[in-house]
Amino acid sequence: MKIRRLLLFAVMPMVCLAVSAQEKSCVKKEFTPKKGDFTIAFTVGYNSYASVKALPSYQTDYEVSALSTDWSDKKLMVGFETGWFFKDLWKLNLGGGLNFTNNPGYSAVPGTIDAGATSTPEDLMGEIPNYRAVADAYSFSYNVFAGVDRYFKVKNVPNMMWYTGIRAGVSYGLNEMKYDEPEAMGKSTGETWNLRGAFTMGVDYFILPAFYVGAQIDPFCYTYNMTAYKPQEGLSRLDADSHNFSLLSAPTLKMGFKFGKSNKGAKVGGGCSEECLRQLNELRELVSKPNVVYKTDTVYVKQNVAVAKSIPGLKSFVAFGNGQASVASTQEMNVLAVADYLKQYPETEVVVTGYASTGTGSRELNLRLARQRAEAVAKTLTDKYGISSDRLTVKSMQDGEQPFQTSDWNRVTIMVAE
Repeated sequence: MKIRRLLLFAVMPMVCLAVSAQEKSCVKKEFTPKKGDFTIAFTVGYNSYASVKALPSYQTDYEVSALSTDWSDKKLMVGFETGWFFKDLWKLNLGGGLNFTNNPGYSAVPGTIDAGATSTPEDLMGEIPNYRAVADAYSFSYNVFAGVDRYFKVKNVPNMMWYTGIRAGVSYGLNEMKYDEPEAMGKSTGETWNLRGAFTMGVDYFILPAFYVGAQIDPFCYTYNMTAYKPQEGLSRLDADSHNFSLLSAPTLKMGFKFGKSNKGAKVGGGCSEECLRQLNELRELVSKPNVVYKTDTVYVKQNVAVAKSIPGLKSFVAFGNGQASVASTQEMNVLAVADYLKQYPETEVVVTGYASTGTGSRELNLRLARQRAEAVAKTLTDKYGISSDRLTVKSMQDGEQPFQTSDWNRVTIMVAE
């Protein structure tokens, strides 16, 4: 029953988040991780771990069996995991947990009953029972794992990513105890080791730039266990081992935090696709080429008249992602081209006009985005490249104004310098 509840708790939050995300508008903040980001998460779930209890040191016969590594026999386990995105969709993981327990021992308290004598219940009436010693004991256990995950974006659910990967880990448990009794034969020790390998899959939902929740499960897992007891000092170890194969094991919930540059650069919408940016850049190159003017064969020259210097105009485009109003690093070269032109021709000026696609978002949002995009490009010209604001005219689109027929192309700021 506990396992069913955990599986239910693992699945339901993800379903609710998916439905909620689909019902929201297409203008949504994007918080998914990027290359160089770090994550740390706290985990809770049924999992393989190591726990052992030493055998009493005063017995005459001992037997041993390997501890169960069946995940359904385990209790809840709390731990942590850290991750590093060495690529945009690839993540290295490291995690584990640690436990230490100390139990101080106490001496025996003798009573009035002779443990070796044969007595009837009537003989024991009024006698004081013996209190046995409490063992002086301590326990130590840990588990550690490492792995790599490949992430995939969920197309229709922003900020949700599912992943699949591999895990390898080891866990160890130790228990030592010693009784302060005449019949005790010294310290008794119990040890156990688990070696574990698994394929895993899961889903993470990035609620905020620096916060996410997730759930995962291992479709296939193999665990090797070795258990050893040394019940009395001077004796050899008593060993046993086992091999366990599990399907759909170790359901785990996690709550984590993300650190990195993507937190500062969290943007609105899914971003302009690479194809969109490529097409806009090709269009910019096309319109910025010098016009060819065909002249007649006859040229008339008027003597003693100064010839005015011809200054070519320049038109450049800065593309933006869906809902984005900051200049991407891939688009700064287009702003730099206009800045170089203005420095080369000090008498020229530039008109900066921002636009937004009317195919997505509300009217108020699009008008605001258009203004913000124009201001962002103008700010780059003045602050980064030192162009005087007196040479800039900053405008934004009128209601419904679209410079291109292709909707995605209208997420743009157009600069016309002349």
